[in-house]
Amino acid sequence: MANKSAEDFHQKVVESVQSFQCCLLERSLRSCVYNTSLFNTMTVRLTLGMYYVFVLDWLTVFQREQILVLRLEDYAANLKKTIKKVFDFLSVGPLSEQVEAALTKRPMSNTRRAKDRSLGPMFPATRTLLSQFYQPFNSKLASILNKKAFLWSYS
Repeated sequence: MANKSAEDFHQKVVESVQSFQCCLLERSLRSCVYNTSLFNTMTVRLTLGMYYVFVLDWLTVFQREQILVLRLEDYAANLKKTIKKVFDFLSVGPLSEQVEAALTKRPMSNTRRAKDRSLGPMFPATRTLLSQFYQPFNSKLASILNKKAFLWSYS
């Protein structure tokens, strides 16, 4: 659903955090993260950002060296470097200039919806709430990946 305002988004975040915390009172973290009923009722899809839980599941099947975890911020900041990292990881490089050009000219797909862009940035209180919510998950993710870059920091 589209957000009507930054205030509306803030309220949806508050409600979604509360819904998730209520789930945790009765179920395990993993059960709440994979709970499709909860996911479908939360207006903010908080569980999608709980990478730690998903990575732990992948590590039960794959060895750590078989998994490459990238940050969207790095992808957005330097698409060519990120694509090179993926190709190197997969041992399928190097990229030809033609392929590289085709991959890097595509528009970013993980951006705000057009109708939400006019709402402006989220409230500082919303950012704080989300940072506090995700902090323990991001700390665990940074720990298992041994990469401090997965800790959010806003200066």
